[in-house]
Amino acid sequence: MKKHLLPLALLFSGISPAQALDVGDISSFMNSDSSTLSKTIQNSTDSGRLINIRLERLSSPLDDGQVIAMDKPDELLLTPASLLLP
Repeated sequence: MKKHLLPLALLFSGISPAQALDVGDISSFMNSDSSTLSKTIQNSTDSGRLINIRLERLSSPLDDGQVIAMDKPDELLLTPASLLLP
């Protein structure tokens, strides 16, 4: 009987659909000749989701890249920093 419990558990655990946000690529990079970057986030569930957005300027997109501080507080315009998707 115990031999059949694991396959049954795996079968039933896969029945419910995955519920997640569709954000595409986790990281987005903006070229130096660009002035804007946009990203679409879709909520494929019936419940609301809270999205928090964090932006950093990096010296390089590689692993050894360092975070560069913003020169002025109003250098970056982001609307909104947090978003509740219905």
